[in-house]
Amino acid sequence: MDEMTTYTRRENARRAGVAAGVPSERIKITVHKENGEVRFGWKEKETSSGDMGPLQPQHGAPATHAASTPETRPTRRRSESSTPKRPKAGGKCAAIWDYLDEHPTTTAKEVREAAAEHGWNVNNAVCELYAWRKASTYR
Repeated sequence: MDEMTTYTRRENARRAGVAAGVPSERIKITVHKENGEVRFGWKEKETSSGDMGPLQPQHGAPATHAASTPETRPTRRRSESSTPKRPKAGGKCAAIWDYLDEHPTTTAKEVREAAAEHGWNVNNAVCELYAWRKASTYR
């Protein structure tokens, strides 16, 4: 028996088959139990007549392979929901943003010190600093 690559999860075996150019619907997952461990492999499904079915080229048409066409990812654009929004007035987060507006060159160390003085949660104040910086780049 020739050596077969096995994977710890079914999804990984299917992904390897697709990466090898086999369409997902033609991949058969194999289960290998050895030494109390379960591993998964893959092989291409056979059709009853032995042909490739709809994947077989039609009368002189060039054979195309799934791996020969590069996959194109859609470009991800920054949506408005991913940009931080200013917190509602009256809360502690808004107080931190007001402080940062007054001290725009402040560092994380200075925010920690200010948080201790004003009674803010130190970790939250630092997180608000980074959200404030991110929001200020989109103004």
